[in-house]
Amino acid sequence: MPEKFTENWQKKEKSSASGRLREQVAPPPPMKERLETAKRKLSEEITQLNRINDKLNQKDKTLYGQVVKAYEEHDNARAQSLASELAELRKVESRTQYGKYALERAYTKIEVAKDYGDMVAAMVPVGQIVKNVKSALVDFLPSTSNALGEIDAIMSDTLVSFSGLTNETQVLGPTSEDAEKILSEAAIIAESKLKEKLPGSDVGEQLRM
Repeated sequence: MPEKFTENWQKKEKSSASGRLREQVAPPPPMKERLETAKRKLSEEITQLNRINDKLNQKDKTLYGQVVKAYEEHDNARAQSLASELAELRKVESRTQYGKYALERAYTKIEVAKDYGDMVAAMVPVGQIVKNVKSALVDFLPSTSNALGEIDAIMSDTLVSFSGLTNETQVLGPTSEDAEKILSEAAIIAESKLKEKLPGSDVGEQLRM
Protein backbone atom coordinates (compact mmCIF):
# COMPACT_ATOMS: atom_id res chain seq x y z
CA MET A 1 0.00 0.00 0.00
CA PRO A 2 2.73 2.55 0.90
CA GLU A 3 4.55 1.71 -2.33
CA LYS A 4 1.39 2.33 -4.40
CA PHE A 5 0.79 5.62 -2.60
CA THR A 6 4.38 6.72 -3.25
CA GLU A 7 4.11 5.74 -6.92
CA ASN A 8 0.88 7.72 -7.34
CA TRP A 9 2.39 10.73 -5.55
CA GLN A 10 5.44 10.68 -7.80
CA LYS A 11 3.22 10.55 -10.89
CA LYS A 12 1.23 13.49 -9.58
CA GLU A 13 4.40 15.46 -8.87
CA LYS A 14 5.76 14.71 -12.33
CA SER A 15 2.48 15.77 -13.92
CA SER A 16 2.44 19.02 -11.95
CA ALA A 17 6.04 19.78 -12.91
CA SER A 18 5.23 19.16 -16.56
CA GLY A 19 2.26 21.45 -16.31
CA ARG A 20 4.36 24.23 -14.80
CA LEU A 21 6.94 23.80 -17.53
CA ARG A 22 4.27 24.07 -20.22
CA GLU A 23 2.95 27.24 -18.60
CA GLN A 24 6.42 28.75 -18.70
CA VAL A 25 7.19 28.03 -22.35
CA ALA A 26 3.72 28.09 -23.92
CA PRO A 27 2.42 31.32 -25.46
CA PRO A 28 -0.64 33.02 -23.96
CA PRO A 29 -4.08 31.78 -25.06
CA PRO A 30 -4.91 32.67 -28.67
CA MET A 31 -6.31 36.13 -29.22
CA LYS A 32 -9.50 34.70 -30.70
CA GLU A 33 -10.08 32.66 -27.55
CA ARG A 34 -9.59 35.72 -25.37
CA LEU A 35 -11.95 37.74 -27.53
CA GLU A 36 -14.58 35.01 -27.28
CA THR A 37 -14.26 35.14 -23.50
CA ALA A 38 -14.58 38.93 -23.53
CA LYS A 39 -17.56 38.71 -25.90
CA ARG A 40 -19.34 36.23 -23.64
CA LYS A 41 -18.76 38.42 -20.59
CA LEU A 42 -19.90 41.51 -22.48
CA SER A 43 -23.10 39.73 -23.49
CA GLU A 44 -23.76 38.82 -19.86
CA GLU A 45 -23.31 42.42 -18.72
CA ILE A 46 -25.51 43.80 -21.51
CA THR A 47 -28.25 41.38 -20.45
CA GLN A 48 -27.77 42.44 -16.83
CA LEU A 49 -28.01 46.14 -17.74
CA ASN A 50 -31.23 45.40 -19.65
CA ARG A 51 -32.71 43.79 -16.53
CA ILE A 52 -31.60 46.69 -14.36
CA ASN A 53 -33.02 49.19 -16.85
CA ASP A 54 -36.40 47.42 -16.79
CA LYS A 55 -36.48 47.60 -12.99
CA LEU A 56 -35.51 51.27 -13.04
CA ASN A 57 -38.27 52.02 -15.53
CA GLN A 58 -40.82 50.34 -13.28
CA LYS A 59 -39.60 52.30 -10.27
CA ASP A 60 -39.66 55.46 -12.41
CA LYS A 61 -43.35 54.96 -13.24
CA THR A 62 -44.18 54.31 -9.58
CA LEU A 63 -42.35 57.39 -8.35
CA TYR A 64 -43.85 59.56 -11.07
CA GLY A 65 -47.32 58.41 -10.08
CA GLN A 66 -46.57 59.26 -6.45
CA VAL A 67 -45.34 62.74 -7.42
CA VAL A 68 -48.55 63.41 -9.36
CA LYS A 69 -50.68 62.14 -6.49
CA ALA A 70 -48.82 64.31 -3.96
CA TYR A 71 -49.42 67.41 -6.09
CA GLU A 72 -53.08 66.49 -6.48
CA GLU A 73 -53.35 66.29 -2.70
CA HIS A 74 -51.53 69.65 -2.39
CA ASP A 75 -48.75 67.97 -0.40
CA ASN A 76 -46.03 70.10 -1.97
CA ALA A 77 -43.29 69.09 0.47
CA ARG A 78 -43.78 65.40 -0.28
CA ALA A 79 -44.09 66.13 -3.99
CA GLN A 80 -40.77 68.00 -3.99
CA SER A 81 -39.06 65.21 -2.05
CA LEU A 82 -40.35 62.55 -4.43
CA ALA A 83 -39.45 64.69 -7.44
CA SER A 84 -35.85 64.96 -6.20
CA GLU A 85 -35.71 61.19 -5.72
CA LEU A 86 -37.09 60.70 -9.22
CA ALA A 87 -34.51 63.08 -10.71
CA GLU A 88 -31.68 61.06 -9.10
CA LEU A 89 -33.23 57.81 -10.30
CA ARG A 90 -33.38 59.12 -13.86
CA LYS A 91 -29.69 59.98 -13.75
CA VAL A 92 -28.98 56.35 -12.86
CA GLU A 93 -31.27 55.29 -15.70
CA SER A 94 -29.31 57.52 -18.05
CA ARG A 95 -25.98 56.04 -17.03
CA THR A 96 -27.40 52.55 -17.43
CA GLN A 97 -28.57 53.42 -20.94
CA TYR A 98 -25.16 54.90 -21.68
CA GLY A 99 -23.37 51.76 -20.53
CA LYS A 100 -25.74 49.44 -22.36
CA TYR A 101 -25.42 51.23 -25.69
CA ALA A 102 -21.63 51.54 -25.46
CA LEU A 103 -21.20 47.86 -24.52
CA GLU A 104 -23.52 46.78 -27.34
CA ARG A 105 -21.31 48.65 -29.80
CA ALA A 106 -18.21 47.11 -28.22
CA TYR A 107 -19.74 43.64 -28.56
CA THR A 108 -20.48 44.28 -32.24
CA LYS A 109 -16.86 45.27 -32.89
CA ILE A 110 -15.68 41.94 -31.49
CA GLU A 111 -18.43 40.04 -33.30
CA VAL A 112 -17.36 41.30 -36.75
CA ALA A 113 -13.62 40.74 -36.15
CA LYS A 114 -12.70 37.72 -38.27
CA ASP A 115 -8.97 37.79 -38.98
CA TYR A 116 -5.96 38.61 -36.79
CA GLY A 117 -5.70 42.22 -37.93
CA ASP A 118 -9.40 42.83 -37.26
CA MET A 119 -9.05 41.35 -33.79
CA VAL A 120 -6.19 43.66 -32.87
CA ALA A 121 -8.04 46.64 -34.35
CA ALA A 122 -11.14 45.75 -32.31
CA MET A 123 -9.38 45.20 -29.01
CA VAL A 124 -8.04 48.75 -28.71
CA PRO A 125 -11.36 50.65 -28.79
CA VAL A 126 -13.28 47.88 -27.01
CA GLY A 127 -10.86 47.94 -24.09
CA GLN A 128 -11.13 51.71 -23.88
CA ILE A 129 -14.94 51.62 -24.06
CA VAL A 130 -15.12 49.02 -21.30
CA LYS A 131 -12.78 51.06 -19.09
CA ASN A 132 -14.89 54.20 -19.57
CA VAL A 133 -18.21 52.45 -18.91
CA LYS A 134 -16.73 50.81 -15.81
CA SER A 135 -15.84 54.25 -14.48
CA ALA A 136 -19.32 55.60 -15.28
CA LEU A 137 -21.11 52.79 -13.44
CA VAL A 138 -18.84 52.18 -10.46
CA ASP A 139 -20.81 54.42 -8.07
CA PHE A 140 -24.21 53.03 -9.09
CA LEU A 141 -23.64 49.41 -10.12
CA PRO A 142 -20.51 48.10 -8.38
CA SER A 143 -21.13 44.46 -9.39
CA THR A 144 -21.33 45.40 -13.07
CA SER A 145 -18.26 47.60 -12.66
CA ASN A 146 -16.33 44.67 -11.16
CA ALA A 147 -17.33 42.40 -14.05
CA LEU A 148 -16.23 45.04 -16.54
CA GLY A 149 -12.94 45.23 -14.67
CA GLU A 150 -12.39 41.56 -15.51
CA ILE A 151 -13.08 42.24 -19.20
CA ASP A 152 -10.75 45.24 -19.10
CA ALA A 153 -8.03 43.02 -17.62
CA ILE A 154 -8.45 40.49 -20.44
CA MET A 155 -8.10 43.25 -23.04
CA SER A 156 -5.17 44.94 -21.32
CA ASP A 157 -3.20 41.72 -20.77
CA THR A 158 -3.72 40.64 -24.37
CA LEU A 159 -2.67 44.02 -25.76
CA VAL A 160 0.44 44.03 -23.57
CA SER A 161 1.31 40.52 -24.80
CA PHE A 162 0.72 41.57 -28.41
CA SER A 163 2.84 44.70 -27.95
CA GLY A 164 5.67 42.67 -26.43
CA LEU A 165 5.67 40.18 -29.29
CA THR A 166 5.43 42.68 -32.14
CA ASN A 167 6.86 45.91 -30.68
CA GLU A 168 3.63 47.61 -31.84
CA THR A 169 3.56 50.02 -28.90
CA GLN A 170 0.95 52.29 -30.46
CA VAL A 171 -1.79 49.82 -29.49
CA LEU A 172 -1.24 50.93 -25.88
CA GLY A 173 -1.57 54.61 -26.74
CA PRO A 174 -4.31 57.15 -26.07
CA THR A 175 -8.01 56.58 -26.67
CA SER A 176 -8.79 55.78 -30.31
CA GLU A 177 -11.08 57.95 -32.43
CA ASP A 178 -13.38 54.97 -32.84
CA ALA A 179 -13.81 54.59 -29.08
CA GLU A 180 -14.35 58.33 -28.65
CA LYS A 181 -17.05 58.29 -31.33
CA ILE A 182 -18.91 55.39 -29.74
CA LEU A 183 -18.72 56.95 -26.26
CA SER A 184 -19.95 60.28 -27.60
CA GLU A 185 -22.89 58.60 -29.34
CA ALA A 186 -23.73 56.69 -26.17
CA ALA A 187 -23.69 59.91 -24.11
CA ILE A 188 -25.93 61.71 -26.62
CA ILE A 189 -28.47 58.86 -26.70
CA ALA A 190 -28.54 58.53 -22.91
CA GLU A 191 -28.87 62.30 -22.48
CA SER A 192 -31.72 62.52 -24.98
CA LYS A 193 -33.61 59.72 -23.21
CA LEU A 194 -33.19 61.49 -19.89
CA LYS A 195 -34.37 64.80 -21.35
CA GLU A 196 -37.52 63.09 -22.61
CA LYS A 197 -38.38 62.42 -18.96
CA LEU A 198 -36.60 65.32 -17.29
CA PRO A 199 -36.39 68.40 -19.58
CA GLY A 200 -33.52 70.75 -18.97
CA SER A 201 -31.13 68.14 -17.53
CA ASP A 202 -27.72 68.16 -19.14
CA VAL A 203 -25.75 65.09 -18.09
CA GLY A 204 -23.80 64.40 -21.29
CA GLU A 205 -20.51 65.59 -19.85
CA GLN A 206 -21.14 63.82 -16.52
CA LEU A 207 -21.60 60.50 -18.29
CA ARG A 208 -18.19 60.67 -19.95
CA MET A 209 -16.28 61.81 -16.88
